[in-house]
Amino acid sequence: MKILLLILSCFLFINTVTNAQYKINKTQYDYRTYKHQIGDPYNPSVDGFASFLIPGLGQMSTGELRRGFAFLGEYAGCWAICAIGASTWYEEDGVEHGGPLLVYLGFFCAIGVDLFSVVDAIRVAKVNDLFFRDKKKAGYNLQLSPYFGSSAKEKIPVGVSLKVLF
Repeated sequence: MKILLLILSCFLFINTVTNAQYKINKTQYDYRTYKHQIGDPYNPSVDGFASFLIPGLGQMSTGELRRGFAFLGEYAGCWAICAIGASTWYEEDGVEHGGPLLVYLGFFCAIGVDLFSVVDAIRVAKVNDLFFRDKKKAGYNLQLSPYFGSSAKEKIPVGVSLKVLF
């Protein structure tokens, strides 16, 4: 139980630090234009695989906690429907009663939620990567570095260089 609380608190911390807002970002960025670059904070394939293992985990790892918990809740609900159907399923006089329909419905809905979670995690990671690239570009970068001249003919052999990037 302590490990689960630790994991959930880490996801909450990631969500507050990254300030990822997929609902807003998806209107401004097209995931189809995404090309992976070095320095992207999220890896869409890893997030997709994480959502395949546990639906919603990929969304949670990209900072979309509510979205991830929604997928996880839907997945658990589908398995609950399947369990209800299995618990009421019985056969009497050669006729099946209860929930074979619920078992099949819950099972196939769980598979559907799992697959949709994978696709959504990949899209969320791509859109949030595009957002963070623009956020990184919109800032500025100041670099101060020492300068040492290589020849004796230079008037100022030692100094400081300033590099400003916008």
